[in-house]
Amino acid sequence: MTSRSLHRLWLAIGLGLLLGLALTSTIASAQGSQPPAPPAPGYYYIVRPGDSWLGLSWRTGLSVADLKAANPTAVRPRDWLWTGERLYIPIPAIQPDKGYWYQVRPGDNWYSVAASTGVSTLELWRANPMRLYANRWIYAGDWLWVPTGVAPAGASVAPTATLTATAPLTPTQALTPAVALPLTVTHTLTPTLAPTSTATRTLTPTLAPTPTATRTLTPTLAPTPTATRTLTPTAMPTLAPSPTRTQVATASPTATQPTATPAATASPTAAPPTATRTAIPTASPTAPPPTATQPPPTQTATQPAPTATATPVRPSPTATRPAAAGCPAGLGAYADEIAAYLNKPGNDPDGLAAWLTGCGALTEKQGAVVQAAIQSPVAKDRIVALRDPATDEIAPRGLLLVYHQVAGGYRLARKAEGAGQIALLRAGDINADGKAEIAWTDTTCGAHTCFSTLRVEQWDGQAYRSWVVGEPTMAYAEYAIVNSVPGGSGDEITAHGGMVASAGAGPQRAWTETYVSVEGQPYQLYSLVYDQSSCLYHHILDANRAFGEWQKKGFAAAIQAYQTTIDDQKLQACGSITDESVVLRDFARFRLVVAYIAAGKSSQSPPIRDQISYAPLVAAANAFLDGYRSSGSIIQACRDTNFYATTHPDAWQFLADWGYANPTFSAQDLCPLG
Repeated sequence: MTSRSLHRLWLAIGLGLLLGLALTSTIASAQGSQPPAPPAPGYYYIVRPGDSWLGLSWRTGLSVADLKAANPTAVRPRDWLWTGERLYIPIPAIQPDKGYWYQVRPGDNWYSVAASTGVSTLELWRANPMRLYANRWIYAGDWLWVPTGVAPAGASVAPTATLTATAPLTPTQALTPAVALPLTVTHTLTPTLAPTSTATRTLTPTLAPTPTATRTLTPTLAPTPTATRTLTPTAMPTLAPSPTRTQVATASPTATQPTATPAATASPTAAPPTATRTAIPTASPTAPPPTATQPPPTQTATQPAPTATATPVRPSPTATRPAAAGCPAGLGAYADEIAAYLNKPGNDPDGLAAWLTGCGALTEKQGAVVQAAIQSPVAKDRIVALRDPATDEIAPRGLLLVYHQVAGGYRLARKAEGAGQIALLRAGDINADGKAEIAWTDTTCGAHTCFSTLRVEQWDGQAYRSWVVGEPTMAYAEYAIVNSVPGGSGDEITAHGGMVASAGAGPQRAWTETYVSVEGQPYQLYSLVYDQSSCLYHHILDANRAFGEWQKKGFAAAIQAYQTTIDDQKLQACGSITDESVVLRDFARFRLVVAYIAAGKSSQSPPIRDQISYAPLVAAANAFLDGYRSSGSIIQACRDTNFYATTHPDAWQFLADWGYANPTFSAQDLCPLG
């Protein structure tokens, strides 16, 4: 090697040493000698697979209501979250007189810091969200905010007077310095070049001292989130309403009957929603009664899963037709044309249906024209449900028109434009409160599934008001209006369906929702009852739901439900996980271990634990029993179990992803009593 080459080599080595010393000394002075600034009012969290509102609530210390209030665009039916979406986590500002900064020393871990400061581990986690690294490591030299408690002897405690405000922090798995440096060190400094400077900070995880835990410092203030993300549903996506298979019967005015008997005048009293339909009379005496033309999809649907777009797009029309001679040009023009028809001297109002049928705005299976007593018991008001005649879609856009009878003719009193097809359910005093209601559905179809939204409006003498709480929506819903709840007001509205026609939805079962008007008040959900299923996973969900109500109903119902999943050998695997029946039944045994102790029957837990064969759940049961023996608290025992689950995902991931129509599951859900 020439002298010139040696000279260049020493120059490179010297430059590297200078850069390395500058980097480590700057970081040491920025992070090691002074505590960080107090957290800003909040930070952003990227949703991961298995996350749920309840799990985030437990992790952050905020109520589910507060989290949803801070992230209104992420609130969806069934509380689903999208993997990859960004949630804002508000945190209270640090109060200097209510705590202090503690600097982590070699050998510390979350539990030792909690024990020495008198603050629970959970409180420390919630007070230091930016320090929750992978595997729950903490690093020597980090500063932790201790919200209360007493500083341990010999600890490095920073004075609160040095705190200054900084920009909001963004949590990330990568460890970043507190300052931005103008350069990036790309070479590796070998330890043989020079002795280690005393100012160099060696970052070693204090929980598990492994070589891979060396802290890599990347000089950047905060990572910039990428503009693209893969949205994977971890809870329920918001889907737009879509078509109902409830049809409008044609019979004499004010008649209510099942579709199987169009001539009957008595209202059905206790028929199930799949067998009974509420008929809506129309003035046309020749139109035949309706029949259901499409059943709900089965569980074996093979269509691809919907995309991340929250609202399905209606199919494009397969054909469009110009308006027929003498017919309004476009759906929007029908309101005025119908009013003109009704108010033209010599026109028979009962002939309206024939004219609309000729225009294609009314068919045998779509649309209706009825006479109803809305303003008074003797009023002859007219309600018209139309379809867009310019399209051949399965669920074409609809229009609901209500005309009140006035002196000398009719007046348009209500115009409701549908997102999709409108189907009239009933008009009249449905809830027996002396006022008239109009019930209908608005149905749209996406790429795979049709959804129906229930609408109920009441005429109060001056205007129409919504008379149902929220916007109840169900896939392939079959509606009925029957008197099925003793003590309710008038008739109830039931909807049966819920099966999404997509393989990505996972194993499904239909259910029945019943809406009740209590003492004439707006209709609200009264009950939700699932259909019988031979799927073992569905029975696990039922048992989990009973377990989640322990604060109101105790553990007896959950114990019985889990025992049934173990004993009933007719229940079958319906998913795709390995050894599904064995693992799910072992999960039921694990929950029984917890439930028996929580119910004061601790002697029954060890025998149940001994029946578990799936190793990760055996370890989880042992973690719970050990935690309970050492603390005497089921709450602390669950926290210990869930901490085990965060580092051993095999103990819970078999329940994490069963399709977007099913609930998600996280490590914190394994033992949800904390």
